[in-house]
Amino acid sequence: MSAPVPIVVIGAGLIGKRHIEHVVSEPRTNLAAIVEPGPAGPGIAKELGVPHFSNLDDLIAARDAGSIQVSGAIVGTPNSTHVPLGSQLVKAGIHALVEKPVAASVESGRELIAAAKGDLGEVLAISGVWTLLKPADYFDAPTEWRRDPASGGPIIINLVHDIDLLRHLGGDIVKVYAAKGKSTRGFAVEETGAVTLHFASEAVGTFIFSDATASPYSFEGATGENPTIPNTSQEVYKILGTRGSASFPENARWHYTDKQSWLEPLAKDAPLPIDDVLPFTTQLRHFVDVIEGKAEPNCSGLEALKTMLVLEAVRKSIYEGVPVDVPQE
Repeated sequence: MSAPVPIVVIGAGLIGKRHIEHVVSEPRTNLAAIVEPGPAGPGIAKELGVPHFSNLDDLIAARDAGSIQVSGAIVGTPNSTHVPLGSQLVKAGIHALVEKPVAASVESGRELIAAAKGDLGEVLAISGVWTLLKPADYFDAPTEWRRDPASGGPIIINLVHDIDLLRHLGGDIVKVYAAKGKSTRGFAVEETGAVTLHFASEAVGTFIFSDATASPYSFEGATGENPTIPNTSQEVYKILGTRGSASFPENARWHYTDKQSWLEPLAKDAPLPIDDVLPFTTQLRHFVDVIEGKAEPNCSGLEALKTMLVLEAVRKSIYEGVPVDVPQE
């Protein structure tokens, strides 16, 4: 077995701590250091028994001096820092796994249904929902940037995941129209919204999002993939096709066995099996494979940028109240 790959985690906040836990517990990786400018950084590093750096410049200097080995870095910092930190890592020759979104804006960034589509026939419509309740202290310092529409809000922090999945299920999204819901906190950033989606395949979709509702309907709750959010197992996506339909996370196909008619009973297949390995673990192992030259990235920078183009269109639509075409580039 090859030696563990030395990984640095940049950012030790909410999401960074989850990455740290997985790097520490994964046999194929070794936590080489953490980079955290906040006052909690030295204490976290001491508890983990790893070096602490307050900025990426110091880490790279230590690597260049030979005092630390770094093969890859996971960037789990505020959205507006993703581009400069990611660019700096690339220039330094360090493999980078950048948390979503790839950038705070398109300008700065410039096999569920994949296997089942044949069984569903032509997918005509997709619907989804992401609704949770973020507590008041989620928006307090030092993460008050979450109140700012330029860097925070459920569109860029949370909807990014669902748009990725909707693009996986339905293909490229070419047009959106979004409406903003009521503000309950008084921040400038959006809380609730509804989006209509037009896909290149001519399928249509709807999506409702909110971080201000007491609700069991979210990807995290549906799947149990985030151990900090209680598992509710409620359905969050519906995929509707000419020969069948399915919901997620149930993963069972509804279809006709004989005559195709609303007057006939629908049959329900057994649910598809779900891999119970946590996504962060799968992601980390894939990152190691990429570093070792054994695999190509599952999600390229181009695919991440395509999702950002959709998010920018949603944000433009929600704040200007107009339908927006999504640039296809």
